[in-house]
Amino acid sequence: MSQPPRFLFVDINKRCNLKCRHCMYWMADDNDRANYISISRRNEIIDEFSEMNRNGTVVLCGGEKMLDLKEYFSSTTHCTKVGLKCFSVINGTRVQSINMADRMIMEGPSEITVSLNSHRAKIHDRTRGVVGSFHKAVNALRLLLESRLRLNSAKRIYAMAVVCKQNYRDLDSFYDFVLNDVKADKLKLNFLQPTFGPPAEMHTDEFFEQNIITDYEELGAIIQSCDKKYQLKINPKWLVQVKMYHRSVKNNRDARLGWRGTTGTEQHICNTYERNIMVDLYGNARLCFSTGFPEFLLVKPGDLRDFWENSDDIRAKMHNCNRYCGISHSVRRESATLRLGTKALFKTNC
Repeated sequence: MSQPPRFLFVDINKRCNLKCRHCMYWMADDNDRANYISISRRNEIIDEFSEMNRNGTVVLCGGEKMLDLKEYFSSTTHCTKVGLKCFSVINGTRVQSINMADRMIMEGPSEITVSLNSHRAKIHDRTRGVVGSFHKAVNALRLLLESRLRLNSAKRIYAMAVVCKQNYRDLDSFYDFVLNDVKADKLKLNFLQPTFGPPAEMHTDEFFEQNIITDYEELGAIIQSCDKKYQLKINPKWLVQVKMYHRSVKNNRDARLGWRGTTGTEQHICNTYERNIMVDLYGNARLCFSTGFPEFLLVKPGDLRDFWENSDDIRAKMHNCNRYCGISHSVRRESATLRLGTKALFKTNC
């Protein structure tokens, strides 16, 4: 691979304090923490990534990363130390005081995204599985924005929704709430995929079946309307792929199978293998989040580079992968917008 990786995704934990319907991480735990890579080893991997791409970005992954503050801030501050950008999506539950908001602005990621599924508390709480989670998410956003202003920081603060049947018809008012009431920098849209996290792949996926958007033309029209109203600069190719993704799931009639389905999307829309490295809690590196492709255990300095530069056989196999995760903001080939930098833009790629 001639180009260096653009993003390094590193796991912090695998537990969560919400019970999201589209994710099973809240059923997992960190009881095998003794087998995780150490903070120092994770920082060594970040160092090696920095040597590969000085302009790269580290993305913190896991369940709710902020349940483990020592590991979380060790990674964010180390990224700052070596000059890398750091992105993180949080559920907001741990940012409920101005002191924690200040710490996030001063020591946290360079881009902070709070998960928010709707401007309606009932919908957010229902999809996130915990009553009161809406108010905590919105409070976190407001506190972060207050701290940013007071501390004169340029950090970006976003909201991100999982878009599904329960919220897509409200996108107009959702945008208005996020951009004009809360005044976050952006509302990012991520579309419902099969339920992920252990032990989801072993069970019937009723939530995906019941909540995937079937009227993809209506979805496209709503996004186009929001694009015009809020000047989102939507990428037409991305919107075509959004509709194609939902059309594929509808036509395949396999939503109930979740990740066990084998049909996939009509078109190949992912390019994670050209720009991403994912490193799990045990130090295994992959080119995507799926365990369906080979992994490589990172043991010593130089292993990350060796993995990236000697994985063309894996990339060749991934060229034929059309799994439903291809629509994810972390791996999709097409950016959601044509131009970055304005308040109302969707998040591109990551």
